[in-house]
Amino acid sequence: MTSLQDPVMDLVRASFDPAAKTARTRTESPVCQVVIRAAEADLAAGGADNVNMLAVGAGVAAAGLTAWLAKERDVDTAAIIAEFEKGAAIHGIPHDPLVKMLKTLLTGPTGMEQTAEFMVHLFHDDEEAFYDLIVDLAHYIATCVDLLAAHGISNRDDTLEALDDMLETFFA
Repeated sequence: MTSLQDPVMDLVRASFDPAAKTARTRTESPVCQVVIRAAEADLAAGGADNVNMLAVGAGVAAAGLTAWLAKERDVDTAAIIAEFEKGAAIHGIPHDPLVKMLKTLLTGPTGMEQTAEFMVHLFHDDEEAFYDLIVDLAHYIATCVDLLAAHGISNRDDTLEALDDMLETFFA
């Protein structure tokens, strides 16, 4: 039986696949393939449950890892997000929807409502940007996992196990 966190963990694991960084087209990217499978399942079912759960789960994972990094480095989550924004800008990586989502998610219950509104509007206004956000979340999660390892906080396998447990609790 598939658990609700399984597609999110598939997305995260796909972000570590070397092809995720070298794919020439979206359809070649393992991360995009996870999103495409979710979208195709939604088309077949006549809904959007799979991509929504993928987006929510990835958002929760990204927020959780951001909070973990902030706690371990004894800084505020805003500092982690600002570092990401700066690095993304230097490398010319689009990051506005991702940063907006993280900032709203990390403000508590009020943020959850703001995040839900943001996601609904993004999906209805620009469905492709919504899918891009899921892909960007996967890459951000991979970056956080790598940073936890680089700072000697947690190795990749332990972090992925903790992330899986966190998502299982969230979806329960």
